[in-house]
Amino acid sequence: MCGIVVCHVPAGSAARDVLRMNQALSHRGPDGEGYLLVRDRRTLSVGGPDTSAQVLASPHGAVDGRIEAHLDSRFELMLAQRRLAIVDLSAGGHQPMQGAPGQWAIFNGEIYNFVELREELKGLGHSFRSHSDTEVLLAAFAQWGEAALPRLNGMWALVIFDAQRRELFVARDRFGVKPLYVWQGPAGELLLASEIKSLLCHPLVQAAPDLQVCEQFLSHGPDEAQRATPFQGITRFPAGHWARYALDGGRLDPQPFWRWPAEPEAGAGFDSAHARELQQRYLALLDDAVRLRLRSDVRVGTALSGGLDSSSVALLVNRQLRALQVAEQQEVFSSVYRDPQYRDADESAYIAEVARQLDVHSNTIEARWEDLAAEHERMIWALDTPPANTLMSSWHTYKLVAASGVTVTLDGQGADEQLAGYARYARNHVVNSAWGEALGTAREFHRTMPGFAPQLLSGLAVKAARSIVGTGATASLTRLLRMGSRPLQTVDQALRGDFDGPLANLIHYADKTAMAWSVESRMPFMDYRLVEFLATVPAAYKLHEGWTKWLARAAVAPQLPEQIVWRRDKLGWPIPEAQWFGGPLKDWLAQQLQQSDFAREIAARARPRPGLAAQLRQLNLATWHRLYFEEAGRPGRPLGRGLLSGVRP
Repeated sequence: MCGIVVCHVPAGSAARDVLRMNQALSHRGPDGEGYLLVRDRRTLSVGGPDTSAQVLASPHGAVDGRIEAHLDSRFELMLAQRRLAIVDLSAGGHQPMQGAPGQWAIFNGEIYNFVELREELKGLGHSFRSHSDTEVLLAAFAQWGEAALPRLNGMWALVIFDAQRRELFVARDRFGVKPLYVWQGPAGELLLASEIKSLLCHPLVQAAPDLQVCEQFLSHGPDEAQRATPFQGITRFPAGHWARYALDGGRLDPQPFWRWPAEPEAGAGFDSAHARELQQRYLALLDDAVRLRLRSDVRVGTALSGGLDSSSVALLVNRQLRALQVAEQQEVFSSVYRDPQYRDADESAYIAEVARQLDVHSNTIEARWEDLAAEHERMIWALDTPPANTLMSSWHTYKLVAASGVTVTLDGQGADEQLAGYARYARNHVVNSAWGEALGTAREFHRTMPGFAPQLLSGLAVKAARSIVGTGATASLTRLLRMGSRPLQTVDQALRGDFDGPLANLIHYADKTAMAWSVESRMPFMDYRLVEFLATVPAAYKLHEGWTKWLARAAVAPQLPEQIVWRRDKLGWPIPEAQWFGGPLKDWLAQQLQQSDFAREIAARARPRPGLAAQLRQLNLATWHRLYFEEAGRPGRPLGRGLLSGVRP
């Protein structure tokens, strides 16, 4: 897990520019840094202020001095990387890493199946000097080119420079778990970085807000899946794509390497024997996804919310560690709110029950409203783009992880958008069923999950409207009422739309809030084998007998507490924002909104629906604009483990 930077300026850019860009990513990689400087077809690999003496002395690193000796020299291409050492902690994992003659890689992420790939590549004649997955990546690229990408099981944003062909190869993982941002200039300049704040450090980049994107954010919320960002001229490299870029007059033209499998058969019914087969297949794939993601040379933990998804991951981690006879007790990390006034946001009882049954060491932390102003600023600075809410539960969870000396967590993101975990999917099921089945489904869900009542009623209303005025008029009506999530879609269509849309926001939050504390978040539910399997499972096995995620519940039912498996509520890293901003932070919120001319102007144009959710989006937009555009020199806020003084696990 790292941060990466590419700086290609045909007329030349000073080495101090890439040093400044890379330093902005130090929280993503506090364990080291490296640079490749290219000019006149010559390459120079150098270290930086945080490059260890071990790397400088190692023959594996091929490092010749430090970048400080070249700060005023200009180079047409510079690659940079910040390292969070997780696999092969030695100098053998240093980047930029050279593979085949003239090929250099910088890489942010993990290739979980690198062990199996290394054995396959050895059989094809490749040899290895380290245990790093980056070296395996280089060998795979040398062997198969872009055809290597479908073989990789992992998360990545990577760049490989071929000095002989004077070409960059750029790729991002299937689902965009690892970020990569792009800026292109009028004279053939190309800048890439893991975070936008890094791009803003280059003198060619003149930052300005994209007013249309900001307006869309206030109206509809964030959209981390789209190419455009709230910064003019800065885009996202698309997930599941690769591109080749020639230094001599090239063009960045991303091509897809992964596509969705065909949707399951529409209207397929439930079969008990087939259900048992699906449960077994689901659990085997999730278990193997966990097994691969436990590969690490540093301490690993689990973020535990007390819900089904994170509890399932904790269960399978527990089982894997016991099979390996690991003596050290498993660590789980949670945000809790034990004050009675925050009862609706507290999952501590569920967390304690899971921890008791699995016999794990439970670490908990509670966000305090008194600290929100300072923590909120750091969170906004860490994310680069304004989120939907304050993210204080995930922010504090990873803060706790870092304070406990754990570097890697296995987390539960991605399950709801594949297994139909939200009330809106029950609504879609009601809308697209025959009347008799729709009424029966509504009754079942109201019995098992009474909190779904508003969505069920809206589903019945949409169904009635369609039968009276037709599909087109009903679609117009739902858009007018801002019902969201396209209630006329089938469950499978809604799941796929959410996977490509709202899930991208959650993945973005996980990466940026974890990396702000120099922690790597791994997501077993985002294993591409599991994703492709679940994409073919009919909705009848996801929504069944009044339960969301029926397949996942039934698969782990014998192994987790019943009150976890068959929970009747759905929270998901809740935050007591209604109590905070309706109480002690009410005046502070009003003051922040009033002080931001920019956010008020955008709100006047966007006219978001009144309510706390819109106010929090406006707060986040106001803070984002202040930190990135209004403060002199855009100093931002410090990030990383250096902020951990006084934090107790």
